[in-house]
Parts: sequence; structure tokens; C-alpha cells
Amino acid sequence: MSYAVILSSKTGNTQRLADRARAELGEKNEVADVASADLVLVGSWTDKGGMDPALEPQLAVLSGKRVFLFGTCGFGGSQAYYDRVLDRFAAALPQDARVVGRFMCQGQMPPAVRERYVKMSAQDPARFEPMIENFDRAVGHPDEKDLEALAAALRAC
Repeated sequence: MSYAVILSSKTGNTQRLADRARAELGEKNEVADVASADLVLVGSWTDKGGMDPALEPQLAVLSGKRVFLFGTCGFGGSQAYYDRVLDRFAAALPQDARVVGRFMCQGQMPPAVRERYVKMSAQDPARFEPMIENFDRAVGHPDEKDLEALAAALRAC
């Protein structure tokens, strides 16, 4: 089975998922031409609850294609949240694209984000302390457990 990857990774987290996907599917099976691929993996970091808008021009070629969506987001801990984000990813695809699999996990954020949260928590601790806790939980993600879960999701489709 041939596959292609369309990807946007701002901090390297989603790139780590893409690298694991390539290892799982076999790098020799990857093709550069999305139109000729049997499966297209579309990966993105989460931007305001959705896919990176920079990917939008590349999505039109997915009409009629089998698509596996994947990504990372700084906020996590809830499959329901991940599902909402992936639903937004899917909504960005052409109507006749067929989503055959999906995967989302938490990704670590740059240290400057935590610094900003700490400063803002002085003014509004009830709002920002949970954000600091989430930041700390995200450190090291995607981890090996996340990468194996991605591989399992790929095998399932």
C-alpha cells in the first residue's frame, strides 16, 4: 500500500508522530505524489482548536482519497477533547474524502508558554494554575506510549 504525508509541525511533536507512522508503514511505500497514494496521512499541530490553516491549500487534492488524520495538541487528558479537535480537522477536508483512521495525543509546549502562564497566574490563579499543571503533564509527549498508540491506530485502518 502506498501512502503520502501532508504535515505541519510547529514544535516537532507532530513530526515525531509522522516519523513513527513512516516507520510503521515502511518508508519505501511513501510516495511524493498525493494523487497516486492509496492512503494520505494528514498531520497537524492544533491551532485554536483546529488544523494549521497553512495546510488548507494542500487539502483539495484529497477529494475521493482515503485519509488518516493525526496530530498533537498542548491541551490534553481527554479523549472527548481530542475527538472534537479531530472532528474539526475532518471538517477541513473535501466532503468526499474518506477518513479511515484518526489519532490525537498531547504534545509538549515550549517553555515560554509556561513562563507566560506563571506570570498570568499572579493575576488570576484560578484560571492559570490548571494551565500550568496541564503544561507540566504535557512535558515529554508524545512519549513512547503515544507513539505505540499511533502505530496501533494505523494498523487498525
